[in-house]
Amino acid sequence: MINPLQVRPSPRDDEQEKEADRLYRDEGYGMNDLALHMKNLEIFFNLYIPSITDMQRAVLKKCLIELYKNFGITWDTNISLLEPEDFPVFSDLYQLVRTKEDQETDRQAYADLALLLYDIAEGADSFIWNGKSSVKTGAGESRGGSITVLDTNALQETSDHIKRTQYFNILTWCWEQMSHNRQERVLLICDEAYLMIDQKVPQSLVYLRNVMKRARKYEGALAIISHSIADFLSESIKQYGQALLDIPCYKVLMGTDGKNLKETAELYDLTEAEQELLLARKRGHALFMVGAKRLHVSFEIPEYKMLYMGRAGGR
Repeated sequence: MINPLQVRPSPRDDEQEKEADRLYRDEGYGMNDLALHMKNLEIFFNLYIPSITDMQRAVLKKCLIELYKNFGITWDTNISLLEPEDFPVFSDLYQLVRTKEDQETDRQAYADLALLLYDIAEGADSFIWNGKSSVKTGAGESRGGSITVLDTNALQETSDHIKRTQYFNILTWCWEQMSHNRQERVLLICDEAYLMIDQKVPQSLVYLRNVMKRARKYEGALAIISHSIADFLSESIKQYGQALLDIPCYKVLMGTDGKNLKETAELYDLTEAEQELLLARKRGHALFMVGAKRLHVSFEIPEYKMLYMGRAGGR
């Protein structure tokens, strides 16, 4: 369980970031952990409830601030001193909204919000998000190359908005692990990264961009794995998605064709020979970009490593 209501540190915008590209803005509460997390929750709910209105969003924010206050968490609270048990869960939020429904004059606004929150608090989605955080990794300890795998296979049968919401939730947790100890080297590998993209909620991609831009300051690194770069270059998100494709020091391009090859060639200014290499789509062969250098590489995987991979990926 990863509790979305647990306040976590956020990957802040760079100081030189243009105003239009910023994810976090000071709304009068300062730039403390709770204020930044409120923005993350706004992204979370926009992904989970795409139909949420501005009025419902405003009522929700008001309730969240009151909920945290009820748990002794204010704008001045030092979040690093708190444990997972100190934070509210969605059933607490749902009960607060139901209580406000009886107390406030605008009962309908709270009644509508309560209906939207029912699934995540007590309904079918409660088993995903309604609970205290329970994932343990030993972040910050000297664990000598330990690996934590978050298996999201069960999510593949759910709707897109559930997948995108949970991937964003996982990403906020991953950043907490990456930024916990500046002396600990951490590599976050995001497979099927296109699942984190929502063209209607570009802020989720901005969050991922911020993680990539700030990871090096925390001895961290981010690996993005996806089938197609076209997913990152749609017009509504191109200004953020392209950063994820430009920033990495190392890029491995496997065989491809069609529109994806065309956009890849345009993005990286590939030569005709490099395009032919990708078009050939030979198994194990790739174009490897290291800074300004480009190499044709061939991956040869020994049998003992194939055994590590198991049979879940087919032959």
